[in-house]
Amino acid sequence: MPAYHPPDTTRASLKGLRRFASKHQMAAQLPGERCELCSAALAPEHRHLLDLSRQAILCSCQACSILFNARGSGNGQYRLIPERCVALPDFHMTDQQWEALMLPVNMVYLFQSSVEQRLMAFYPSPAGATESLLSLESWEELVDHNPVLQGLEPDVEALLINRGRDRHEYYIVPLDACYRLVGLIRRRWRGLSGGEEVWTEIARFFAEMNRRASGQTVAKGGCDA
Repeated sequence: MPAYHPPDTTRASLKGLRRFASKHQMAAQLPGERCELCSAALAPEHRHLLDLSRQAILCSCQACSILFNARGSGNGQYRLIPERCVALPDFHMTDQQWEALMLPVNMVYLFQSSVEQRLMAFYPSPAGATESLLSLESWEELVDHNPVLQGLEPDVEALLINRGRDRHEYYIVPLDACYRLVGLIRRRWRGLSGGEEVWTEIARFFAEMNRRASGQTVAKGGCDA
């Protein structure tokens, strides 16, 4: 049987895959955190990208952050996650509206998904992020009372609600902050009530959100630039 010779396009693809594998193999041997797209070394403070196809957060170097900052770049697969964090002290949500969500915990984050073409709501749990079904009517009611929600950037910004331990806190946050909260709870939760360690870490997380939101607070009906 004659030997099989792949077409030029296949050989080019194989070469590209080999270069990709070689690059990541070399990066794995280097110390420090690396960009998950180009394997460049990362600074301690760096940006994140959202891989829309997998809803995965990727660490990004400055060059890749700039590259994927433009909407539609990379065939729209990656979105640069913004950095703004806004406290909403005048957010309007009644206890009845909250109870209608029927959540087993007192925290939830909500965002518009361009992939699913709908609103998505997740609550952090010891098992990770768990989706909660929220009716469109409930969301529209919240938006009517809180027009600031109209400025949420789809996919990469979320409304984060914390009503744990008699608190009523509302924020617009980057999606990676929500992922970090989920990871924190998953790692630290102990027993039925979570234990004091996890609640101490949760308090630190929201204290950080308040620090980040300093100077970015918006009044009811407004939106920061």
